[in-house]
Amino acid sequence: MTPLFRAVVGGSEHTFRNRFNGCSGAEYRAGIRLRLTLKGSVLPILVLGTMAADWIYSIIVFQQMLASGTFLAGKWALMDFPPLTLAFIRFSIAALGLYGIHRVWPNRRPIEKADRGRFALLGVLAVLINQGFFLYGLKFTTPTHAALLYGTTPVFVYLIAVGIAQERGSWLKLVGVLITFGGVVVVVTREGTLGFAGKTWLGDLLILLAVIAWAFYTVLGKPMVRKYGAVHATAMAMITGTILYIPIGLMTLPGFDIGATTTRGWLSLFYIAIGTSVLAYTIWFWALGKLEATKVAVFNNLQPVMTALLSFWLMDERLGVQLIAGGVLVILGVILTERG
Repeated sequence: MTPLFRAVVGGSEHTFRNRFNGCSGAEYRAGIRLRLTLKGSVLPILVLGTMAADWIYSIIVFQQMLASGTFLAGKWALMDFPPLTLAFIRFSIAALGLYGIHRVWPNRRPIEKADRGRFALLGVLAVLINQGFFLYGLKFTTPTHAALLYGTTPVFVYLIAVGIAQERGSWLKLVGVLITFGGVVVVVTREGTLGFAGKTWLGDLLILLAVIAWAFYTVLGKPMVRKYGAVHATAMAMITGTILYIPIGLMTLPGFDIGATTTRGWLSLFYIAIGTSVLAYTIWFWALGKLEATKVAVFNNLQPVMTALLSFWLMDERLGVQLIAGGVLVILGVILTERG
């Protein structure tokens, strides 16, 4: 495995896939200021850490597995909970869990006054818009179809990152994003129709709005991850968003019959609260601290394939040649985007 070095050199962040002056990554500890000759110049350098690239991608794939289960668990939870009530209980549990982790996690630093508004915006994007629209939209569409729409995330992230975050664009990245989305379309259209019609149009629209909000959350959250770390940035965004959601959530509680909730409903709720909102969200921000936003977001195109496999296993959906072909395209696109 090739060592992956992230460092601030001369005020800018750089990624290296080789060794510094022939020394191993173990000799460079985070927070130690060094000087090294780079392209004939001596520049101050702050090494942020090292990790094998293969491990980073493996962890992101695990995050995508968790996220793929969200579509099924969310659908099951919606059988027992109204959408807005489900969102309120889910993020209340998640916020408490993240607050506890945030309090004991090392290297916690106070949130600067200038960043409070940024975290409020991230909270609105992640909780009120993304998950509010996602859960309400999922009520009217299928898990696999919702996963297809989330497969468009890399397209929006690429456009936003290149447009407002000045991320480096390349033809290879663009081709990789398009190929992965093509694979997603192949997977979900294996029955011969996309299904953007009939009773699902409202769910489709709401899910698409949720995807756009998540793309903005991904790009705008990256600077906060660099500054505060993945755990603290995720906690602050989720806690702020949950606080802002409280007035809406409280209005949804009257009339909710908690006694009618099934065991599967509660288990599904805790899956999306802990597995998704705490663990998967934190890994997502952690990955943004390691890679460019577009390279992280392209892994979202694994979700429709994984969701289809889970649906086959748990909901008796049929597999076929198109699913396999689509999965190959998705993997190819991810590789091309990573190399871009």
